[in-house]
Amino acid sequence: MRSAWKQRPVYDRSNPSRTAPSVVNYDLDQLKVGENRVVVGRKDGYDLHDRGIAPGDGWSRALYAPECTWPQGAALCVLVEWYPDRKVGSDWTARLKTVTSGLRSLDYVVEWAGRPIDPTKDLHANLLVYRMEAGKTPPHRPGDAWAHIPASRTYTWPEKSPLELMEGWLKQAKAARSGARLMVRDVATALWPPEADRCGLARWWPAQGSAEAVNGGLREMAMTMWDIGYRVRTQERALPDAVETVDLLVYREATADGLA
Repeated sequence: MRSAWKQRPVYDRSNPSRTAPSVVNYDLDQLKVGENRVVVGRKDGYDLHDRGIAPGDGWSRALYAPECTWPQGAALCVLVEWYPDRKVGSDWTARLKTVTSGLRSLDYVVEWAGRPIDPTKDLHANLLVYRMEAGKTPPHRPGDAWAHIPASRTYTWPEKSPLELMEGWLKQAKAARSGARLMVRDVATALWPPEADRCGLARWWPAQGSAEAVNGGLREMAMTMWDIGYRVRTQERALPDAVETVDLLVYREATADGLA
């Protein structure tokens, strides 16, 4: 068997959605804590892939994290999911320490972020993995920084979920109404700011216009949410002159007086 990776991926800061997960997944595989995809044969001219994972180890993978969720000053950021081997049984703490130590040895910052893990209920564990821009210092956050996040719950009509409320409030902004579309979806708690107790990821399809007009619309939506006790975060990297979509992290601080 041989590794499914043919060469080391190259990170492109202007295209993190595709290149950041590839770089970290390569490193996870090299550390033997990733999906460890191997080629086991060929059929009809194509390689056949499988996972070469020792029983009990489980496996991990890197997923794209929207730039608006990145820690301030980060140059690269992903969400790493680790899945246990439930047939044999995996020691969650030991395996997460192995993944964490390996990535830190490659100069990644690794945080056990998000709502605390419950191995009896959760299907996987999340890690926030990132690298800082040159000269920037990573934030100093305690391991229990996200411990206050409330447990998820189901909302039934006529209740509105926090995500529905956020979407409705954002659509009160003229810029949101004049755009092609705006929607708010859930986001992994590992990507929440540690000071948040409610959070959603908004994606906005703005009407065609200049970067100045798009930034103006973002400021209007930020002010709309500020007035009701919410904060809006966009990516630090400047938006290009033309964009199809813009992501916004919308959240309420734990000490703020928010609405329902």
